Amino acid sequence: MIKPALEEAGFEPFRADEETSSGDILTDMFQELLLADLCLCDLSIDNANVYYELGIRHAFRKRGVVHIQAGRAYMPFDIFNVRTLPYHITPDGVPDPEFLKNDIQAIARMTRDTWASDRDAIHSPVFNLLSGLVEPERKTLRTPLATGFWREYNEWKQRVTVAQRQKRIGDILLLTEEIRNPLIKEEAIGEAGKALANMGRNELALEQYRKGLEGNPGNLAFRREEAFHLNRLNRVDEAIVKIESLLTDFPNDSEAISYLGRIYKEMWAESWKSIPDKAKRLKAAFDSYHWLIKAIDIYLKGYRIDLNNYYPGVNALTLSTIAVHLADRFDDKKDPDPDITRIRQELAELKGALVFALETKVDVDNADYWTLISLAELRALTADNIANVVRSYRKALTASRRNLFFLQASLSQLEILRALEMRSDFVQAAINILEEEVGRVSKDEKQSASKSTKRKASGTSSDGQVFLFAGYMVDYPSKEKKTFPESKENEVRTEIRKKLEKCNAGPNDIAILAGLSAGSEIIFAEVCAEKGIHVNVHLPLPEAGYIREFVSPGGENWIDRFYKIRSHPLVDEYYQLENLGEVKEGYDPYERNNRWALYSSLVHGTDKVTLIALWNGVGGKPKDRDARLTRHIVELMRETGGKIETINTSKYIHGFVAGEFDGLPDLSKPAPSATKTKIQKKAEKSPAKGK
Repeated sequence: MIKPALEEAGFEPFRADEETSSGDILTDMFQELLLADLCLCDLSIDNANVYYELGIRHAFRKRGVVHIQAGRAYMPFDIFNVRTLPYHITPDGVPDPEFLKNDIQAIARMTRDTWASDRDAIHSPVFNLLSGLVEPERKTLRTPLATGFWREYNEWKQRVTVAQRQKRIGDILLLTEEIRNPLIKEEAIGEAGKALANMGRNELALEQYRKGLEGNPGNLAFRREEAFHLNRLNRVDEAIVKIESLLTDFPNDSEAISYLGRIYKEMWAESWKSIPDKAKRLKAAFDSYHWLIKAIDIYLKGYRIDLNNYYPGVNALTLSTIAVHLADRFDDKKDPDPDITRIRQELAELKGALVFALETKVDVDNADYWTLISLAELRALTADNIANVVRSYRKALTASRRNLFFLQASLSQLEILRALEMRSDFVQAAINILEEEVGRVSKDEKQSASKSTKRKASGTSSDGQVFLFAGYMVDYPSKEKKTFPESKENEVRTEIRKKLEKCNAGPNDIAILAGLSAGSEIIFAEVCAEKGIHVNVHLPLPEAGYIREFVSPGGENWIDRFYKIRSHPLVDEYYQLENLGEVKEGYDPYERNNRWALYSSLVHGTDKVTLIALWNGVGGKPKDRDARLTRHIVELMRETGGKIETINTSKYIHGFVAGEFDGLPDLSKPAPSATKTKIQKKAEKSPAKGK
């Protein structure tokens, strides 16, 4: 009764005693009890364990509890005033079949109402009585001893760390999509968003944070990051609306205020930085100083709210120094702007506070890059000798972890100062150090990629086109549905060449396949290699198993061709088990492989990807695995709104009748209202929002 009721309400029901792989069932149970979105307690009998667990939940979480009971005339005194939903049982004590449907509906309705109630609503009698009691942050309620609860997250994080280092963004997207535990998924989305942002993929990071907000609209960090990445994508008006809405709910959120300051800072910079003439550029920077002053005041507000958050303070100091520099050249000396005068008067105090704060922080052994680079930027603005600036920037590099995104972000800050001719020698010395490091990191990454693989890992840095391919295996005796006669190989090869030539495919492009089966996939890889196109192959099984399932049915000739193309210097293969781990229960490993290949393609940008499909263009659900998987990847691509070029096999099959699969629609035709959707499509068995 309870499980279907919770599922109908949109939750994923879970019992700790069902976690058979856990080493400590009691610890995992307590972790679930404290971190679950909602707990349902059956109080029909006086079970001591249940009441003890309910007391713990009431003591640590102020909301998210539903009480049900059956067969009781009264409730124990301590909880008699808490609303408890009755359900019907037979004399034997089991749910009464006559009332079962209605009871399921009632529990589902109460569960939904409880979850949908005001976020400030209090369900715990403990928090109702102790009005000054503050609910702990959920992070403080974690215990690493709950190995079963956190196993999925830990395994995910290890694989994402490897994927990040190898710049395999498609792996990150798929691994994050597959997490089932809703709470862990929220944490994983945050980590994935950060990883994507650090790799400079703002559009993909935005998609991740928006997915997180679908599950938890109240996540403050996700709301901040949504606005931040909207701004990075030049969707400034949307970013401002999001930040202002957030500040309405959290007026003293220093980080959100800093993001708003950044938006106005960039609006000011955009008004002048593209002007080539030096004199006109400086004058334009001064003429638009109303945006500059607004950014300074916002940054100062954020810094004064939290003096430990030095980021807005450093930006306020930098922009204040710029404002004074421009005013000295262009402002009316007899009647100076009062805002500039105010900023000038506050500058020394702000500088002193920041120097003290940052010098204290950088003395810590584990000082991070942003702390060290903030002090370095401060030195570039205030130091008396260049050597001091050089030392500060070199020290910051020790914590950069050779991250190009970090280095380029720091360079962009210095570029503003250089463009405004501020402290030219000091600024240029800092720029030289960062540019040298960027050059070293870029060179090392290229050398590492060429040593570890025959080509760049997954080709994620290509500026060219991406060709995703899917198509039928060659016909063989036991194949259920004949779709590609081997005698027609030359015709298929010619058609593939024509499609690539139509798209002007060349060595700067990448081809991605979700397999290398006997037939069209091997042919496509061979044609790409002939044209100098780099090929990445995603395989759902280890090599021996894959050959047995997808290559050897075509005959010995296809096995020889598999090994030959696999060993080609332009071809890299990636194995699902090695890169993504075991497939989760309820997921199809072959459809998972299709999504993996698709995501690895779309990370370059949907506009750059073309799916070339050898496909008969009909719908329905073909029983043949080969036909089903080809149709599946075409459907996935259609949902993204991406480009599809088809090579229709119907003309190769004698007696082919279009629409023979149950008379379902022809999917080769555009959808009535095809629109772009999120890159991360839900898996076939998508998890519920709550737990």
